[in-house]
Amino acid sequence: MLLCAAAFCLGLLLASPAEIGGLPAKASAETAAAPTVGIEASAAQPDEPLAEALSPWPRSFDERFHLPVLTDEGLVSMSLHRYVLGAVLGEMPVDFAPEARKAQAVACRTYALRQYTRRKHDSAAVCTQPGCCMRWVDPDDFAAEHGQAAFDAAEEAVRQTDGLAIYYQDQLIEATFFSSSGGRTESAAAVWGGDLPYLQSVESPDEHSPYDEAVVTVPESEFSEILQAANEMAVFPENGSWIGQIVRTDGGGVDTAELGGCIYTGPQLRRLFGLRSTLFTLLRHDGVVDFTTRGYGHRVGMSQYGAEAMAQKGSSFTEILQWYYRGAEVCDVTRNS
Repeated sequence: MLLCAAAFCLGLLLASPAEIGGLPAKASAETAAAPTVGIEASAAQPDEPLAEALSPWPRSFDERFHLPVLTDEGLVSMSLHRYVLGAVLGEMPVDFAPEARKAQAVACRTYALRQYTRRKHDSAAVCTQPGCCMRWVDPDDFAAEHGQAAFDAAEEAVRQTDGLAIYYQDQLIEATFFSSSGGRTESAAAVWGGDLPYLQSVESPDEHSPYDEAVVTVPESEFSEILQAANEMAVFPENGSWIGQIVRTDGGGVDTAELGGCIYTGPQLRRLFGLRSTLFTLLRHDGVVDFTTRGYGHRVGMSQYGAEAMAQKGSSFTEILQWYYRGAEVCDVTRNS
């Protein structure tokens, strides 16, 4: 894949991005109120040493560029290298192939830089909480617990992709990723309601994931109680059909399901019953309802186990990213011409 240069300089990176729909509701609400960050505004803020990032120092881009990061201990100015390394260590299994780890590093860097321009938090670009930004672990603590070899493998992936990020039409993308897809990813529109051209449903074969299939069993009384709490119009007769028509997305997940005479969305049911994904089937029997799921996560963007499968077959990290983020390019944000 082409590594872009001229059109994607650091000035372009820090320019205010166009607003794009299709994000999860929480992220959209938080980022909509946040000010965009341009070069002048960034340079004027003492906690963001943009001058260092632009100066021709011998250090790498990731080491020179600092992010304000909200941690459990408070606000910390952290190098992009350290933040991305901690995210890779926290988000991807340590025994994955080098090219899969590189793809993860570029996705994490892209996420961090995009958030830097959008300000998800009032005082910080990103945080270290997985429910909000990305799962992050302290690299020093990781090395002490898991050994130097595992640490070195992740750090090598971050260093070998230093300064690389993913763009679509001159904008940093929403580099969403998840654990496993169950065979095919979902589009952003299917899960979050707004279309993003680079987040479309694609095949993701040969995912040898321990999360490929799981069964969640719910007693009928609990099943009906949960759904009636979400929609009081739902009715679950003792001797009647509870499960009606199920409509699926292009990615195979549940778009809508008719239950108790009411319509529920796949993401809604996933949340209500704590399911691993929206790729599920339902079966009512012997006083219970079984959800059988495949895949793990929202299934939009890059599948980590899919990336591992591609890496094991010889794909490069750029080929992996190009497969999951259709039409996007991996670009060196530090180069000008």
